[in-house]
Amino acid sequence: MSHRSPLPLLALVLSLVALPGLAAAQGGPAKPAMEETLPSLENARNAQAVLSFLKINLTPDQKRFLDANKFLLVPKRDTRFGQDGGDTDPYCLNGYDEMLGMFDVVGGDGSPLERKPENTKFVGPDVVLHAMGKYFENVLEYLEKKELAPLLTRFVAALRDRALTHRKTASGALADHLETVAAQLTVPLVLLENVKAKAPPKPGEMPVYGDEEVPDKADTPTAALKRLAVLSKPFSPQTLAALQTELRRIYAAEGMEPSPLFRSYDPEGTIKADYTQYKPRGHYAKNSQLRGYFRAMMFLGRMGWPLGTPAGLSDALIVTGLLAEPGKDGKPLSASWKRLMDVTGFFAGMPDDTDYETLRAFALKVLGQKKLSLADAVNPDVLGRLAGRLGELPEPRILSDILVDPSIPKTTKEAMLAQLKNFRLFGQRFSPDAWILSRLTAGQEQTDVRLPSMPSALFVPAALGNATAREFTAAFLAGPGQDFSPDEVTAFLGRMDATAKGLAGLPEKSWDESLAAAWLHVLSTLKTRHGPGWPAYMQSPPFPAKRIETILGSYTELKHATVLYAKQNYAECGDGEDEGTPPPVPRGFVEPAPDFWAAMVKLLGTAKAGFAHYKLLPDELEEYGRLGRFNDLLAFYASLAAKEMANQPISEKEYERLRTQDLGFMAAPFGSVVLCSDQCKSGLTADIHTDAVTGQALYEATGMPYVMLVLVGNEHSPRLTVGTAYNHYEFARPISEGRLTDEAWRGDAYAKPPRVPAKNAWYKGLDTQ
Repeated sequence: MSHRSPLPLLALVLSLVALPGLAAAQGGPAKPAMEETLPSLENARNAQAVLSFLKINLTPDQKRFLDANKFLLVPKRDTRFGQDGGDTDPYCLNGYDEMLGMFDVVGGDGSPLERKPENTKFVGPDVVLHAMGKYFENVLEYLEKKELAPLLTRFVAALRDRALTHRKTASGALADHLETVAAQLTVPLVLLENVKAKAPPKPGEMPVYGDEEVPDKADTPTAALKRLAVLSKPFSPQTLAALQTELRRIYAAEGMEPSPLFRSYDPEGTIKADYTQYKPRGHYAKNSQLRGYFRAMMFLGRMGWPLGTPAGLSDALIVTGLLAEPGKDGKPLSASWKRLMDVTGFFAGMPDDTDYETLRAFALKVLGQKKLSLADAVNPDVLGRLAGRLGELPEPRILSDILVDPSIPKTTKEAMLAQLKNFRLFGQRFSPDAWILSRLTAGQEQTDVRLPSMPSALFVPAALGNATAREFTAAFLAGPGQDFSPDEVTAFLGRMDATAKGLAGLPEKSWDESLAAAWLHVLSTLKTRHGPGWPAYMQSPPFPAKRIETILGSYTELKHATVLYAKQNYAECGDGEDEGTPPPVPRGFVEPAPDFWAAMVKLLGTAKAGFAHYKLLPDELEEYGRLGRFNDLLAFYASLAAKEMANQPISEKEYERLRTQDLGFMAAPFGSVVLCSDQCKSGLTADIHTDAVTGQALYEATGMPYVMLVLVGNEHSPRLTVGTAYNHYEFARPISEGRLTDEAWRGDAYAKPPRVPAKNAWYKGLDTQ
């Protein structure tokens, strides 16, 4: 487990940008002092224009809800955006993303002469978080295709080649272990090479990819076994049979069984590999290259060498020794490993398992040596000395293995984690949210208080200090399916409070060590309860539930973007002058959330620092690059929010910029990519927890986005504003049905009528349909 920060220079560049109105937020938000002429549908002069533009026919219940609570969520299908074809379809107006496309359309034409009363944009956290989420995932996908997948292929091929080269001259136990390691490395190599290519690569040669943006089905199990046949010469019949079985199971992505290539470390079969995790999900389902990278990195992230067994420790030391050897370019293979770990760590965090640098430093310290030899890996004296001090290695913090053992009911999770020290090449990453779920769930192990085996994503914001999420958590536990008694709920909340205290003790810099952690920190700033001096809609009784939907909607996108890397918890504008007089400037509104805007600016600082430090996409750091443009836009939104909070006037120039500034550019893919209409849909899903006790996986999903109507009345100007918002769902499905993909989920969520689960109980107060 590595303790290095992925951004050693981050502390030098992460000071908050000086933004107008944010100074108070950096030292604690200023006292809210917004004054409103209480808005209503009757006194909002543009209300009819907005409803006509959106083609919304409000029901009596919806009118009452909007007047009483000053906001309303309207399903997209009930608006002009729900119509197909023509100039009303956001896919035609914005070829990248429906939620951002809808938002951009609200602002109307860029010309001042064409502005209309209905062009009152509402900028809430949902649309800004979604813009960042789309950018985050597009950047990661581009880097995976252009750099990481090719680099991983070369790295695995070189590491496997070194193992086979040494095997030719080795004998006895060392030769046997080298064959095992080479076979284990052959699996990801086949997965990476079994893709659409212009010509079949020679063994260990880098595939030359064709048009990777066109969906293809080149990665069939049959093609994988043919590729294996080319690479099979060094292996015994028994090893080859194990390789074939492993590949068949990976491509089937079904069931939970001991791995045939790692079974020698666990003869009793107490640890089972979850082959359902190999179902490519998220953006990785797009083409064979991404699917190959997904399967290979999943294999290298989940399959490990158990350090508590002599054979596992030997093979881990062999891999460690091979990594120190030079590749064809003369550089140690560890240089490629480090590049892969640094870039993926910058996005998703550092591994939760013992990695190369940690194991090597530990072994050299214990042995008092400056380097390791392959012979050390099978030396009984060396193995004994290392085994006796394994307690010095840090333990994993998240249980992500399936254990089948009769002693589990008498064992604590902490004891199981102490026994599960594995060396993994690219171990899945620690994240605060997975740690929260690990602390607050249990399979059949022994616990001091009752814990559920199936959690809710509510646990995450609750542990991060959100009082509303805490209340909803208590109701969730007492509700159907969990049936906790009042005493059990109280005991659980005590454990949650202890977990929250542990999170509060984390150094502030720990939230800046990856984009994923910084993103989670942004979500923790979204408060749910507001009193006098805040906009009326933020003081309304249903607003806390709306805020939870924002948090969980964005959290879903975070888990979707990092589904491959994050360790999953298991339980058991124009410049020209136009003629004429422009119409009045429509007055939009930016949700005043000072802590949120400050955290978003800091998140952008983390991104910019990482891009510069790791030399990623230099054009993005230019003045007109997307990061720079988005950073300026966040500063602008923050300045308007600060003025609203302080009851200060906003100029016509500022209102006009608010109307005309679009966000769709943040979703534009990198390279010359033409997206199909399905890929423009905002709805997606991510599995965040596996309940091995009940055989179910927990899913977070976003469906067709909402149009959000908000009545505001600052500057003595009652008006109806329009934004877009998340439509979040949480549900469980049997693992036996296979891991749910975006394609399958969208097929249901965008059907007419949608075939989706009922909205969760905590959103009941938002439903006016």
